This record gives sequence, C-alpha cells and structure tokens, in this order.
Amino acid sequence: MHIVVNSIYLHGSQPENASFIEELFEHLCTKSSEHHFYFLVNKSTNHHYPAAANATIIPVEYTVKNFASLKIWESIKLPFILKKLQATVLLQPFGLCSITTKVPQVLFVSDLFWLHQPQLLPASIRLYHRLFGKKGIHKAARMVTFSQSIQQQLISQYPNISNKITAIGGAVSALFQPASYEQKQQTKDGYADGRNYFLFVGGNNPSKNLVGVLKAFSSFKRWQKSNMKLLIVGTMTPQKNDVLKKIGSYKYKDDVVVLQVLAPEQLASITAAAFAVIAPYLYEETALPMLAAMQSGVPVVASNFPAMEELGGDACLYASPNEVDEIANHLKQLYRDEQLQASLKAKGLEQAAKYNCERTTNAFWEVLVQATTS
Repeated sequence: MHIVVNSIYLHGSQPENASFIEELFEHLCTKSSEHHFYFLVNKSTNHHYPAAANATIIPVEYTVKNFASLKIWESIKLPFILKKLQATVLLQPFGLCSITTKVPQVLFVSDLFWLHQPQLLPASIRLYHRLFGKKGIHKAARMVTFSQSIQQQLISQYPNISNKITAIGGAVSALFQPASYEQKQQTKDGYADGRNYFLFVGGNNPSKNLVGVLKAFSSFKRWQKSNMKLLIVGTMTPQKNDVLKKIGSYKYKDDVVVLQVLAPEQLASITAAAFAVIAPYLYEETALPMLAAMQSGVPVVASNFPAMEELGGDACLYASPNEVDEIANHLKQLYRDEQLQASLKAKGLEQAAKYNCERTTNAFWEVLVQATTS
C-alpha cells in the first residue's frame, strides 16, 4: 500500500496532539514495513517524522490565505498529489476531507470545537466546514476518535456514520514519566526560579480558555499568598484582542512564564515537574495534556465534559470551564491537601496505564485496512 499522510495540518496544532500523532505514525511505519508512507509537509514549516526506510517526506507549497486557496488545495492540488503518488489511502489528521478525490480517506476527530464553536476557527476554514464539512464526513471511508464520548456525539449528529467511526483510545509519548526530586528541581530552576508551578498547555488558542486559567490563578494567589508560578505552553498565534498582550498589566505578571511550543523532551520534563496541570478547555475533546500529566504522576484539574471525564476517571478534579472560582477552589484544595495530591497521583498513574500507544496503533491499523477494503 501507498499510505499518504496529510500532515501539513499538524504544524500549528497543539504540541501534545502533534507529538502523539507523530509517534502513532512511527509505530505504524515499524509495524507495516512492507507498506510505504508518504508524509505531506509544508515547505515553510519545521517537521519531524519517522526516519524509516519505508517513509518519504514530500514537501509541498501550502499557503492558505482565504477560502478560495483552501478550496483549490483540497479539491485540486491534493488530489493531484495523491494521483502522482498512486495513493492507496489518505490519512487526514486534524484536517478536512477532500470531497473530490476518489482515494479512500481516514479522518481523525480529536475534538468537537469545529462543530459546537465554529466561530473560533479561521474564517476560511469556518466557511469550508459550513459548505463542505458534512459532505466531507460522509465522504470519509473511515473515521477515528480517541474517545467513546466524542464518537457517540458524532453519531448523534450524523447517524449515517455509525458503521464507519471507531474510538481507538488515546495515548501519549513514553517520554512522559514521573521525575525524581532532583529532576523536578532542575526543571523548576530552569523555568520557574526554583518555585512550584501550575502548568497550562494550550497557548493562546481561545478555545483552550487561557482567560479562565488566568482568572483562576488570580483567585488562587489572592487566597493563598503563595509564590506559586503559572507556566503557559503552546502555539502562540496572532489574534485580535490577544489575552497574552494583556499580561503586561496582569496583577501577577511576575509569576507567569509564557513559553512557545517546546520540543517533546522539554514538554515532558516540564509536565513531570508541575505541581498540577490545569486543563479547563471550553469544548469537548480528548485532552492529551491530562493523560500526559497522569502518566507523569501529576494531578489534573480539568473541564467536566464527558470526554475528559472518560479520559481521567476518578483520577482528576473536574470543574465547569466557565466557573472560575470552582477551578480556583480545586487549585486551593491541591495546595492545602497533601493526601489529596498523593491520592490523585496514584490514581492518575493507574488510569494512564489503561492507555497504550501500541494498543492504539493496532486499533488504528485495523481501521486503515477497513478503509482500503470497503
């Protein structure tokens, strides 16, 4: 088989998602050495993909300035590339289905913000979803999600897809592991002046709720008078009324550290050294920072959406993403209660053990085979 991966959309995605998808592809290449993988990458961006004998990087010109250029890419340029590569199947992670190609497509769905909060999408992608999103979903030969909750919501929205959508479970890199006291202290010294810190992974994407995190952190600092810091990690994209621009006037600005997208090894060490991870996202998703934290033995405060509760089980504290005081109260609980910290760390490690990249890879391979034989 010639398996083409439309990985141009991975650049700009959240680092924890991109890291997992890239690791999934590495497992696929190793598992399926008799098949060849082609990774489409944007010439103008950095990328890291398997250095395997059966993997080829295909740099392409991808510049989407408006809806027309996006439509040309999906309807003309992408199908042309697929034909040239004699593609057997196309994997669409974090992307859109082409409605013109005859090549079977497998569409990844890791969240539902495009369905429930389309106003958060760039205008060109929002319009594409509105005009062709439903056609694309029906065009896909197979769909995969990392969550049964998201799977059921999609079936509720699109009943006809029930026989072609599979929840394969999520996983994070084996890089995410508990750290020793010395390792934690070294990371704190390097990023947080040696202090404890809360970690938020999501950058300035409005749907990740950085505003809510900053408000909750303010409440926590006001109540506790501690020297706790807040580390913000993730893609930083130019936005109107960007909350990051307002941090200069934020009362606790000296306790906030803003980092750009990090290498997977850096993200793993920062996660393992965190006092807790805050993930109060505004939409339903399989929040892999939660799983990364649990696998690293770090407590989590997350949104009370079914998909996130499915992922975290009883190993996390949950709050409505719009209830700032509820989030802050959970942070205060963790800060004051060492027994609660220890309990959540132990439960988190146990919960994270249920998720395995090899198991997920095997489940995904079955979906890929189904897509090519249906």
